[in-house]
Amino acid sequence: MSKIELLHGDCLEKMKDIPDGSVDLIVTSPPYYLNKEYEKTISYENYCLMMEKSFVEWNRVLVGGGYVVVNFGDYFNSGNRFYVADVPSCYPATINYFKWGVEVAGMDLQATRIWRKQFAKMGIPFVCNSHPRPVFDYEHIWSFRKKNGSNKEIVVDRKITQRGVVGETWTSTAGLKTHCAAFPIELPEWAITVYSQDKATILDPFMGSGTTGVACKNLNRNFIGIELDPEYFKIAEKRIDVNEKLVKELKDGKNSMLVNRKG
Repeated sequence: MSKIELLHGDCLEKMKDIPDGSVDLIVTSPPYYLNKEYEKTISYENYCLMMEKSFVEWNRVLVGGGYVVVNFGDYFNSGNRFYVADVPSCYPATINYFKWGVEVAGMDLQATRIWRKQFAKMGIPFVCNSHPRPVFDYEHIWSFRKKNGSNKEIVVDRKITQRGVVGETWTSTAGLKTHCAAFPIELPEWAITVYSQDKATILDPFMGSGTTGVACKNLNRNFIGIELDPEYFKIAEKRIDVNEKLVKELKDGKNSMLVNRKG
């Protein structure tokens, strides 16, 4: 059975207790800095500093050749937060992530992919009605690799590793009104399947409502989750515990239904 460790607190502080080279894979979606309620207490400069320090810590705790799979979206330049513009505009987050992962942490940018969301199910921002700009019906999934002096990698399944655009068939939703940025369960399950082996240790330093932990339970991986917000932490504890019971019932033959796949 998977080993689960949930840590409540600041991820930079909690990661100090994780030994060097003890994590096989990191799957996470950091705060997007979109001026959401939980982001209003930090300046953009401090946000970038936090992300730089996070990447450095991720590189430290990973095994040699281990991966970081990070999901993020581009920034909408609302209120000219990033630069002065005449019209509603954007700022590409990819600029920051390349700097943080490659230039600061010294990792390899192993792959870049696009998560293609289902456009028909998305709300259309009012700004798109008066300006010729698209809906953010996509996000980025980038994979960084810790250097280990080797060019050897494992291909688990070419059918899923060779796709540059993923997510068209990810139909589940997080099902959580309490967390506005929770990703579907298929996203961490895809990352875990592609970049780790059975019983590997997976870290999510921005655990949120615990979707990565649920995916680890589903796929027989060990999980370390860190979350600062007390309400999200309680939700994650409950979701992962409920999922553990469902997995046990399934193994014991008490329930013929599939384990909860709604993230």
